[in-house]
Amino acid sequence: MTAVLYRGVIQLFGVSNMNLIGELSKYDGKRIGSLHTVAQHLLTGDGSVDELIALSCSEDTRIQTAATWVLKYLHEQNISFSQKQTKELIQLACKNNHWEAKLHILQILPKLKISSQECDYLRNCFRDQKNSENKLVRTWTYNGLAVLANQHSQFQSEVNDILNEAQHDPAASVRARIRKICKSLSWVNLNE
Repeated sequence: MTAVLYRGVIQLFGVSNMNLIGELSKYDGKRIGSLHTVAQHLLTGDGSVDELIALSCSEDTRIQTAATWVLKYLHEQNISFSQKQTKELIQLACKNNHWEAKLHILQILPKLKISSQECDYLRNCFRDQKNSENKLVRTWTYNGLAVLANQHSQFQSEVNDILNEAQHDPAASVRARIRKICKSLSWVNLNE
């Protein structure tokens, strides 16, 4: 099934994508040299973010994680995403993908403009993800809820209550992120 996805992506984006898949496939979960190569090609206009987003849906978790790592890196280099790409990234944040891929997308979220149409979808997704067994996904899901409520003030009271509950999460990373959110957003009021 993965090969079918690759052929579909190759048909959509052209033969140059074969190199993209090859470079992403080199990622072993530790060494990121091949991922930097992909990012540099994209930064110089050779390839497209759309290709990476398409590959972020791969059933191959190595490709999925590598593609989202590059997307996160590009975002850190101040690459802007189009409205269509933003919508696709928001959908990726809610897919049942590998935890590292999900984490990368959640870490991109703070600088994305979330439209009203995507708001309820993302809010419902985050309600489920805040119970993830993975503490890093939980941590960044709470951050995502705060981003959502900061952009759409009608959710601030609800999210404030959720963040208050999260203060008792057993993971130190979650509690630390909640404190950081509280310091950065004036509308968050945590009960001590």
